[in-house]
Amino acid sequence: MSRNWTENQLDAIRARGGTVLVSAAAGSGKTAVLVQRVLEQITDPENPVDADRLLVVTFTKAAAAEMGGRIADGISRMLEQDPYNARLQRQQILLSRAHIGTIDSFCSELVRRNFYKLGISPDFRVMDDSEAAVLRSEAADETLEEFYRKGDPEFFEFVESFASGRDDAGIARTVGQLYDFVRSHPFPGRWLREKAAMYESPGPASETVWGKTILSFAGDAADYCLSMTKDSLALMDSDETLSAAYGDAFRSDLAGLQALREAVREGGWDRAASLARNFTCPKLKPLRGRGDDPVKIRVCAARDEVKKTVGKISGLFGASEEQCAEDICRLCPIVKMLFQVTERYSAVLEGKKAERRAADFSDLEHWALRLLVREAGSGFERTPEAAEISSQFDEIMVDEYQDTNETQDMIFQAVSRGGKNLFLVGDVKQSIYRFRQAMPQIFLKKREAFPAYDREKDEYPACITLGKNFRSRPGVTDAVNFVFRQLMSRQAGEMDYTASEELVPAAPFPPAEEPAAELDVLDLSGCGEDAGAVREESRRIAELIYGMTDGVPRIAENGVLRPASFRDFCVLLRSANRPAHEYVRELSSLGIPAWADTAGGFFEAYEIGIALSLLRVIDNPAQDIPLLSVMMSPIYGFTPDEMAKIRLRARSGRLYPAVAGAAKEGNVRAAAFLEQLEQFRMLAATMPSDRLIRAVFEKTGFPNLVQAMPNGGIRLANLRLLLQYAKKYEASGYNGLSGFLRFLDRMRKSRGDLSAASPLSESADVVRVMSIHRSKGLEFPVCILAGCAHRFNRETSTVLLHPELGLGIRLREKTGVRYNTMPRAAIALEQERDEMSEELRVLYVAMTRAKDKLVMLASLKNAEKTLGRLASRLTGETRIQPYAVRSANSIADWLLLCALRHPDGKPLRDLAGAPEGIVLPARERWDIRVIRPQGGEEPETRPETTPQEKPDPVLLKRLADGLDYRYPYEDLGGVCAKVAASELAGRAFSARFAASSRPAFLSEKGLTPAERGTALHAFLQFADYGKAARDPAAERDRLVSEGFLSEAQAQAIDLDRISAFFASPVAGRISASPRVEREFRFTVEIPAGRVKEDLQPPLSGEPVVLQGAADCVFEEDGALVLIDFKTDRVQDPADLWEHYRRQLELYRFALEQCTGRRVKQCLLYSFFLDREVSGD
Repeated sequence: MSRNWTENQLDAIRARGGTVLVSAAAGSGKTAVLVQRVLEQITDPENPVDADRLLVVTFTKAAAAEMGGRIADGISRMLEQDPYNARLQRQQILLSRAHIGTIDSFCSELVRRNFYKLGISPDFRVMDDSEAAVLRSEAADETLEEFYRKGDPEFFEFVESFASGRDDAGIARTVGQLYDFVRSHPFPGRWLREKAAMYESPGPASETVWGKTILSFAGDAADYCLSMTKDSLALMDSDETLSAAYGDAFRSDLAGLQALREAVREGGWDRAASLARNFTCPKLKPLRGRGDDPVKIRVCAARDEVKKTVGKISGLFGASEEQCAEDICRLCPIVKMLFQVTERYSAVLEGKKAERRAADFSDLEHWALRLLVREAGSGFERTPEAAEISSQFDEIMVDEYQDTNETQDMIFQAVSRGGKNLFLVGDVKQSIYRFRQAMPQIFLKKREAFPAYDREKDEYPACITLGKNFRSRPGVTDAVNFVFRQLMSRQAGEMDYTASEELVPAAPFPPAEEPAAELDVLDLSGCGEDAGAVREESRRIAELIYGMTDGVPRIAENGVLRPASFRDFCVLLRSANRPAHEYVRELSSLGIPAWADTAGGFFEAYEIGIALSLLRVIDNPAQDIPLLSVMMSPIYGFTPDEMAKIRLRARSGRLYPAVAGAAKEGNVRAAAFLEQLEQFRMLAATMPSDRLIRAVFEKTGFPNLVQAMPNGGIRLANLRLLLQYAKKYEASGYNGLSGFLRFLDRMRKSRGDLSAASPLSESADVVRVMSIHRSKGLEFPVCILAGCAHRFNRETSTVLLHPELGLGIRLREKTGVRYNTMPRAAIALEQERDEMSEELRVLYVAMTRAKDKLVMLASLKNAEKTLGRLASRLTGETRIQPYAVRSANSIADWLLLCALRHPDGKPLRDLAGAPEGIVLPARERWDIRVIRPQGGEEPETRPETTPQEKPDPVLLKRLADGLDYRYPYEDLGGVCAKVAASELAGRAFSARFAASSRPAFLSEKGLTPAERGTALHAFLQFADYGKAARDPAAERDRLVSEGFLSEAQAQAIDLDRISAFFASPVAGRISASPRVEREFRFTVEIPAGRVKEDLQPPLSGEPVVLQGAADCVFEEDGALVLIDFKTDRVQDPADLWEHYRRQLELYRFALEQCTGRRVKQCLLYSFFLDREVSGD
């Protein structure tokens, strides 16, 4: 299918003379460009490239599968046009060998091919997160114990600096955090050495990297204060009274701020500290009668903001240069000890993983890097293996390049040809995985270094920008541009949102009457204390959805409008794990089908809690809370009153003895519970945890119970996941229920979780609620960005890390009080900048998911106060001050700051008292509303005072008859429509007739009794009786060779008992019969009374389908004889006959129904007793 490519897209497809970096905006068709570039390279008539000589690296397995599928489809379409093209046929074959996958899969393949060069096990496996968490905890414990034994005083000083509480959990977390962080660097040891050296000879504070960072921030803050003060003076110029009262004070503020900024810019640490500490704002002259004047309110609010900001600057210069130098000297040995402990922890952890032949994804990358490069001074050099591997690829194509780290980037450089055959695609504005150690600055540095591509010059390396958006309406793209033109800068966002970064709408959309962007401000100031943002936002979302699903065509599809359905809507949340389920619950209560797509939540699931409680009780019954929860769960159904009676018998001590005492005193339910619990405990002694869980589920019927609950499908899937997690645990070299439970406990203790089930199909007609991170790469007709007022998490940990600034920690005084240090303060500022930049990119991702409509919701406790506070930060400049952007408390602050300046933001400006002079031009309209929900209290109703009418007797009788109606077939409720004869016969269960499930010790040593019985029945079904009577061993071997029996089944057959059977009288009768049927299968109708004997007519005559199979039926004297073979270990023939009597009666009835002939005799042949058994 032909496609109209833009010029920039064609450049990205056809520029092949060297390394190309493609900066692809949201919705710009980068995946299509990548696919087309591959197709054109493999079909190039002059310089074709084979598909298996391209290395294509994507971010996820799903993206790799999608890209591989698109390339395959493209080749197939070309073959349809030219079916005899030999090159295309060859590429179709080579595509199966092409390297299209994630960086992890590429590294894994590389390492497995070269394991012997790396000295690792060839059969290593990749651990899941849960197993890795357990190993890391063990490694941390062993490492710290090792250092404690050494008794090094510097280690004890290090412990005192990091310890919190009574254990070493804080130290272990710090070491683990540092370990993960340095693994994102190609040479962790080098990074640790370089950062330790920063503490050895730091020099004056203003000349250190930390001091320069603090001074830079102070300069931005001073610029912000100056801008606000100048803006306030400009506002007062038009009001002589206000200027006369406040002008001198504000001009004094301005002079002080200019001096502070000058000191900061010159790098004078102590002078800047002195100016910030001694900065004072003169008292304002009284101004009466102007209390409601919006200009006065605005300038006073701006001055308060200036005071607050200068106070923050002063806090950064809390120590003099001399004190900073002393602190760094004290920090040096502590930092070195932390690095030493971390390196030892790394070695211990590597050893543990090697013992289990296990690895994590970070190991794969570092093994691959060790194969490809070696450390050389401050750089690296490629190995001969790297040169050999790079010769296998003509081009390395990397998707989502903005989310790579230094280790991954070095791998790409190493497998390329000197960095000259790379094709890198990404959008730094969508880099939202810093928590996974992604480093967007790698992309930014290359984009700044590479010149723009010129097709005439065709010089490399080059950068190509794809700015056209083929996803969203112009109203959506203009909303994105309007917001990020004001918010994103180098100081807040790590890049300037210039014209080259703006989205250019290029998708054809039918015209729409409503604006594509909507901002709803929910003012909760008039609501009661019980009003919650989630509830009010859910109500507004429901109102929006109902309004848009009224059957009126609103959603664009293939150039025309269609009515909206529930699946067109997606509610996006910054953090969805907990709030998502609250939104789903509220929306569901309002009649909107909704589903939350969240990670984790496994341990919080109700059904998992019950299952784990039962497993804990099986492992150790002397646990009161799990025991109580299990007994009162749907599995056993003890009521609170029943449990109270049990507990009253033994008020003190554990609950288990009280239950046992109640059972001895005649409590039937307690006795039954303890009996089953004892059975489970016996199984737990011999079974691995996964097989035990399966047995528990089968015997309790818990999976069937959860399916009857709301969301039963998801609950059942969670139970199956528990079984899978147990299997993975056992496969990792561990075994047993106790170990599995300890593993889960350590997971929870380390704040880990496991992924819960999510069986929802993509076509389900529900509103999806998901996190913004999960939405990346997706698109929806209508996106509702909710929970915008949720505050950013600005909490900082004790230890702070930064790629350039290194490590920042607090110091401990002799009094035990910890105080901040200059390195930590600097890293905190840089981390805050990085985090705010990431939050901006998260907002960008959220806003660019919408195709037809973008709705943004902000719930404010007091809209007037919040808007007034935000409006005071706005000045006449086009871009909002970076300091103001970094100081925002939530996404809502950013959106409201921008909306206040939108031409349609008058409702907000009126509420905030902001002047119209702050308005900026916009191409598209917004629908901006301030909504004041009514309180959630129900109005009081007065008692009815009108006299009641007498009821209609006829209607009353009809209602009574309806309420008293009894279903005529109610007694058939426990009768299945189809039953098996063996099932009916086996209802009176006895342990003597049970075939146990396979215990763990038999998994490699033989078959269970049930399996041996099956093997014997298979022999009797397929054997030639004449040959078997003469030579049973030869007949058994024939059945094995022809596939009727497995080797294990053949070994389980007792040939002596087979010989005894063929020597018996009944075998002689079979041999003399003119007609013999083996495994005679039947399906007949029987009256329900034969299934449930207490049924009364006419229900006892209702038909029920009976099915079964008779082992052997033979003809004798014109009638039929039925034989059923049994392997039960029973000594008394009468017991055996009585147990199977009913089954034989049903067989007799069925055979006579099917054949129309009389069954003259029914027999059992017991291979345990070596004789026939009959009721005669």
